[in-house]
Amino acid sequence: MQQEVLSKQLDLSALLHDVSNSFKGVSLIVNQLIDGVYGYSLEEIRPFLVALRDTNDRGMSLVEANRVCQEVRPVTVAQFDMLSSLQTTYSLFKPIAEYHSLKMHYETQLSYKHGTQVQGDSISIDRMLCNLVTNAIKYTRHGDIFLRLLNQEDDLVIEIEDTGIGITKEQLSNIFIPLWRAPNSNLLHQSGMGLGLYIALCVAHAHGLRISVDSVVRQGTKFTIIFPYKDNGVYGIDDRMLPKSQRLQDALPI
Repeated sequence: MQQEVLSKQLDLSALLHDVSNSFKGVSLIVNQLIDGVYGYSLEEIRPFLVALRDTNDRGMSLVEANRVCQEVRPVTVAQFDMLSSLQTTYSLFKPIAEYHSLKMHYETQLSYKHGTQVQGDSISIDRMLCNLVTNAIKYTRHGDIFLRLLNQEDDLVIEIEDTGIGITKEQLSNIFIPLWRAPNSNLLHQSGMGLGLYIALCVAHAHGLRISVDSVVRQGTKFTIIFPYKDNGVYGIDDRMLPKSQRLQDALPI
């Protein structure tokens, strides 16, 4: 019973964490527009108005999805184009990265062996990606953020890489634990709930994805998300759904 209550508290905290990040992004972009950072004509600011709309829609989608299911797991499963989805993610975070004097890059291939269609809950996968990009920006003082969509043999792969403060080898085994925050996060005076990477791991696990991290202190961190290619040609979720006990508990490192 106590474990169930704790699980519900974590799910609610995860929702508040992601909705808060969405509206922080909205506030930041609005302030930039007011200051005339991107110009004053409609044509100049149109891309950033679109980013505002999409960020607001993302926050509302998270709230609506929580009304259906209060867990970090797939709710509405459908096919969507990951190439287009990542373009939206890039458009949302580019002005935020620029605000922090960072350069953001979106790197793709000319073609993909099996296309870029993914079957899954697009809202949940968006949560995973936005948390990883948010962390990349948060823990990078200067330099670049890279968002990539690649093929590795038959698999579809997303990479999110930064030139930030990095994570020590001793800390890597802890980063997906809920409410855990790296000791060196205080060096950048960053506040947070310690839930972003936990959410990312749970979403990846629920979709049958593999997520890994490589990091070098003072050089940067790279998260890699692998969508394994399956015999039926589907990236992401197939006809099987993981039982509840495996979705959250088994996702955490032992």
